[in-house]
Amino acid sequence: MYSLKEAHPLNPVLTVSQLTNRIRDTLEDKFDAVLVVGEVSNAKIYPSGHWYFSLKDQEATLPCVCFKNSSSALKFKLEDGLQVVARGKLSVYPPRGAYQMIVTGLEPVGIGEWQLAFEQLKKKLEAEGLLDASRKKAIPILPRRVGVVTSPAGAALRDILSAITRRNRGVSVLIAPAKVQGEGSAEEVAQAIKYLQMQNNVDVIIVARGGGSIEDLWSFNTEVVARAVAECNIPVISGVGHETDVTICDLVADLRAPTPTAAAELVARGSLELLDKWTNLHRTLLQAMDGRLLEARRELLRLSPLNALNRYQGRLELAAVNVARRRQHITNRIERLLDARKHKLSELTETLQALGPQNVFARGFSVMRTAAGKVVLKSTDLSVGERVEVLLQSGKVNLQVESIADEW
Repeated sequence: MYSLKEAHPLNPVLTVSQLTNRIRDTLEDKFDAVLVVGEVSNAKIYPSGHWYFSLKDQEATLPCVCFKNSSSALKFKLEDGLQVVARGKLSVYPPRGAYQMIVTGLEPVGIGEWQLAFEQLKKKLEAEGLLDASRKKAIPILPRRVGVVTSPAGAALRDILSAITRRNRGVSVLIAPAKVQGEGSAEEVAQAIKYLQMQNNVDVIIVARGGGSIEDLWSFNTEVVARAVAECNIPVISGVGHETDVTICDLVADLRAPTPTAAAELVARGSLELLDKWTNLHRTLLQAMDGRLLEARRELLRLSPLNALNRYQGRLELAAVNVARRRQHITNRIERLLDARKHKLSELTETLQALGPQNVFARGFSVMRTAAGKVVLKSTDLSVGERVEVLLQSGKVNLQVESIADEW
């Protein structure tokens, strides 16, 4: 039986804490910089900013923690099911005696970190209805005052002022300066939008920035800017980046312009441009009215009593022709039937006449009847001395039987 007294100096008895610390030191020394790929599960984000989750594959699970100083630098949100590559070191959490990975960086698999963050925010805002076309406000045709949110040192502001001055000098501009890149820029843009919203004489707001990489434009892909634009009671035009750049700000805004200059041109329409547009609209309206009048005239002619009578007159004439044709057909049928019946009657009459008594009498035959009117057929029907009546072809005679013979 083992005794503590027998412990070897090189293998001393350790407390749980001492053993755990040795394991932690070994793990941190051996695995101080590892890259692990896996699927995120059981993700929990605490108010403190710390992220707790697990990485798993088909055969194993690795507990992980990403502290606030590391998670705050990540653009996307942690979600169950994401495939990620985690960078960090292995350590031990002494209170539980369990090993875990302390994550200092995360990268999504198959999609960039920035693009993933963009898609996550877009999906969230879309579910809230903030991207629906039905909630977007109309842009005023002739705004008197335009609010501009951009950097006062950027080329975007110069382009906007140049376009407005060139197209319509009657439009005034109120600039709300804001950083458009870097730390704190998203908050400044949101605050500038809220500032312009508080000005009673601003008719439309342009949020603008020149082109750049997705990192340069990231302030306009943040939730704080998106909500500031969505909650603004003044119509907002987004003119961020170049035509190929699409930001969350573009999607939430009431109108997206391909460039800052295009945004300015949308709100600073000149009088000649408006006159041309009015002329085109007037021409289109007149053409539409002429078309409707022509349709109405055709419908009126179609429904007029005279046209209706003419249409029905033709139908009546056609019906009369059909009736006459059918009547002639019936008449012809009746005549054919009468001719056939007459012919049949003639044949029967001839047959009847051929079989009648007159023809028989004409051949010399006669008919003998007793006094009782019975036709005599045989000599045995009579007796000597009996009186009989003989019918001839013409007239009749009365005779008295003198003798009877059985044969002629």
